[in-house]
Amino acid sequence: MGRSEAVPAGRNWIDKKVRSDVPPGQRALARALQDLCRHITPPPSSKSPQGAPTQADAARHLLCSESSLSRFLSGQSVPRLPSVEHLYKTAVADAGGEHVLGISLDDLRRLHKTALDERCQSCVALRSQLASAEAQTTTAEAELASLRQSASDSAAELESLRREVKSLRNAVFELQATRAGLQARLTTQAALAPLPVPRRRGDRQRSKNDVSAARQVAKRAAELRSGGRQDAALALLRHTTEVLSPVEIAALFRALRQERQNELVDNLIHIFGRDRRDQEVMHVTWELHKQGAADDVGALLRAAME
Repeated sequence: MGRSEAVPAGRNWIDKKVRSDVPPGQRALARALQDLCRHITPPPSSKSPQGAPTQADAARHLLCSESSLSRFLSGQSVPRLPSVEHLYKTAVADAGGEHVLGISLDDLRRLHKTALDERCQSCVALRSQLASAEAQTTTAEAELASLRQSASDSAAELESLRREVKSLRNAVFELQATRAGLQARLTTQAALAPLPVPRRRGDRQRSKNDVSAARQVAKRAAELRSGGRQDAALALLRHTTEVLSPVEIAALFRALRQERQNELVDNLIHIFGRDRRDQEVMHVTWELHKQGAADDVGALLRAAME
């Protein structure tokens, strides 16, 4: 179907600009509809001069809205087939015959089908993109819910660990108070005694208390590590060593060895030797030496010198 050489005055609304992103089939249909509109002769309105119908005149003549006609001619939308056939038959009637138009109704129907097929393909692609976006959104929401649950679980574990540390600290403080009371009584008795006396039973009791506290902490740390909470176990040990005496810390190292928590005690020794004061390290080293823990003595000294 050939294009007109020029657009009659007053009909410049026909040659709509078709955007470059409009598919080829839809573009071809829009051009064909533009050519058909050149042949329609609607009755002019009082607002337009004789022989120069406006777009509004043409829309009324074709029984559609002006905005719809504009979208059809610019390729922004594909009209329904009855609308296309009505435009064609109107153009035939106004032009005086089908031979004047340069395109048959069957050819126009084929152009319309091609444009519809392209639109359907675009819809399929858009639906696929939408489904993919919805799946990504669902995955992201699930990951977010999992992260929130993990954060909630971590917060609960941290709170539980804090309560455990507080309980152990209270137990250690009680042991230290008991030991201080025993030491005060022994000091008083030693000052009153005229001669040295053998090691008292109370000293052995204090030693048992030291070992008991260390074993309690080591057992709890072993339980945490066995449950997959390595960080919680190490945090418990670090906090506990802040309130234990050198004797108790040495006993804790030995108790962890007895619990076969070698990796845990190695990490604790390294942290203790690195972070604590030299005097504290030397006190614990001396207690380990008295217990015959030569390997732990060496490890603790190496960590302190780093």
